Amino acid sequence: MKFTKSKTQLLELKKDLQVMEEGKDILQHKRNVLIKEILKHLDKVEKARQELNIYVQKAYGMLKKAYMEEGKDSVKEEVEATSLQGTVEAVEKSFIGIPVPSIKYQLNLEKFPIDAVSESIFIDLARTAFIDAVKKVMELSEMEIKAWKLAEELKKTVIRVNAVEKYYIPMYKKAIKEIETALEEQELEFLSTIKKLKERKARTF
Repeated sequence: MKFTKSKTQLLELKKDLQVMEEGKDILQHKRNVLIKEILKHLDKVEKARQELNIYVQKAYGMLKKAYMEEGKDSVKEEVEATSLQGTVEAVEKSFIGIPVPSIKYQLNLEKFPIDAVSESIFIDLARTAFIDAVKKVMELSEMEIKAWKLAEELKKTVIRVNAVEKYYIPMYKKAIKEIETALEEQELEFLSTIKKLKERKARTF
């Protein structure tokens, strides 16, 4: 960028530099908040993943027992007689100006009754366990999408901080220094010229 070496330009650059430094502080604060939130959120995600694994293992464990107790054909008939349906809606919420999803879901259990009683207790338990696992999947998906959104915003914020801190602020400081040096030289040259004129005038008299 080219700057005119004038006092007006110097004042404008100093104002711009102040704005950039204030912006840098805001971006650094945002970066720190995001890092703190992501770390806290990742702990929740990891905990939710562990819980989901437990629910899935339990569901498949009950399904295996149902196979062993009732046989493949009986379990297949039970599966064909039921179906799991529902609706999913993602609603955006704001976290420090960042849109993050809040997932709302409604499971239709009319054809997948968790309180139904079949001939096998293990089929009933497996049905209930799979419903619980599906709910955990929905909860985990919301957490992981939020973590991804926050990570994307953190990446953008870090790039902006680095750009302001390592490029724009040094560039403006350098320009200010150059203009101040040029103005000082102009002032010295002007004072030197005045001095010479006074000396010449003194010799004339």
